[in-house]
Amino acid sequence: MKDPFLGHLERLFRPVDGWGEFRRGARPAAVAFVLYRQTGRWTVPFVRRRADLRDHPGQVALPGGSVEAGESAWDAAQREVAEEIGVPVGRLVPLGAGDPIYAAVTNFSVVPFVAYLPDPVESFVHDVRELEGVLAIPLDRLLDDSAWLESQEPWRFRYLAHEESVVWGLTERIVYGLAPKLRQALQGDQRGSPS
Repeated sequence: MKDPFLGHLERLFRPVDGWGEFRRGARPAAVAFVLYRQTGRWTVPFVRRRADLRDHPGQVALPGGSVEAGESAWDAAQREVAEEIGVPVGRLVPLGAGDPIYAAVTNFSVVPFVAYLPDPVESFVHDVRELEGVLAIPLDRLLDDSAWLESQEPWRFRYLAHEESVVWGLTERIVYGLAPKLRQALQGDQRGSPS
């Protein structure tokens, strides 16, 4: 791996097989925060879930889903990326894992993995049975605190509006949890690059 930013990420996050464990009694799930280059910018694909789904209907989410019996969390994340946005299993380069997050409303315990897609596909192919489409959001926008807004009513939550979609809820919590290490890796990359 030649890119210093990716090397920094690998050192900052836990190994994919040493991230911890799921909350006892919760439904295990894994998601992938996939980094790829698009027009010279680091970009992350998100999925827009269909409004008629049982879990997190209509929400913008990271590709991911339930961990099946006998499957590792990383294997589940790769499988879900393949099923949801068409990136073949084995194509992602795992960089590490973030802290697991518990979603009380749906009783999911979710581990987020950070991965790199070296050669992105021309366009992602989404699963029409589950998704309305794929949304590509630049990493610098995700890490820009001023881009995130706070709702006023009926309850307060942070959200990011992007191309007629909104990132909020569990996905916002996951991005918020990964953001400090992503920023740290970018700063390390900028310090290490020639001026």
